[in-house]
Amino acid sequence: MAAAKPGAATMAQRHEGSAEEGEEQRLRAALRHLQAEAGVLERLVYKHRNQHRGAAYFQYLIKVRRDLKLLLGSNVVEVINAAFPVIACRKPANTILVPNRQSKKKPGANHSHYKRLFGVARLLSQMVEPVIKGAVQITFLLARSFFIELCTAVLALLARVRVLIQQMLLDVVSLYNKVTDLTDRKQAVKITIDKVQAFREYYPSSNDASTTLECVWVKDKFVLHERTKASCQKTQDDDQRSSAPDSSIQYETLGPVTEGWNILPSIIHDISETF
Repeated sequence: MAAAKPGAATMAQRHEGSAEEGEEQRLRAALRHLQAEAGVLERLVYKHRNQHRGAAYFQYLIKVRRDLKLLLGSNVVEVINAAFPVIACRKPANTILVPNRQSKKKPGANHSHYKRLFGVARLLSQMVEPVIKGAVQITFLLARSFFIELCTAVLALLARVRVLIQQMLLDVVSLYNKVTDLTDRKQAVKITIDKVQAFREYYPSSNDASTTLECVWVKDKFVLHERTKASCQKTQDDDQRSSAPDSSIQYETLGPVTEGWNILPSIIHDISETF
């Protein structure tokens, strides 16, 4: 029975690793499909702008196009490349908290990958509303048999965009919560310089509160909920356990050392006579 426990732990680790790889592949595939849909939407807006720019549904299409540009412009691939190695324990968790370096080609605020992941989750949660309202306006046109070919193409595109956005929201929220759980723990990093190895420990900041995300299905879409908790509570508990005396350590009591104490009065007497 004792030999079966390591095997079960190994199987559990392999299952978690395969789940993380599947989540990463699903997120990358959804992002590729979303880029393709954004290209089709851009072409539709460009072609029918002069004729339909005053319609209500076309205004929602412009909002959807704007949100897609914001999402793709946030460079989600770079955030994914930085987050999943942290979850797989190939990189320390503090690397995702370091702000990015600014460059002349990409000026602006240098937010960390962790904050950018949080911003992507918020953006995905807000992108669903224009998609649904635009689809409702398209159904009004279909009911009146107006622009049937265009409405069918736009309605199919909005349906695909909605599914991709909702799936990406779930994956991004799961990824953010995993990274948050890792950053709230004490981390130990091995540093090797010129064949000299050293270990450095990183502790979460006790001043900042961590935020966890949760997706709740409300009517016809997922709604993002944010919850704040103290980040240092778990670390303080671990420190208290580590500072407590370990019962496995055995101490040996030494007796009083009396050797040499017999000549101490004569030494004190000689010093007093000297002065």
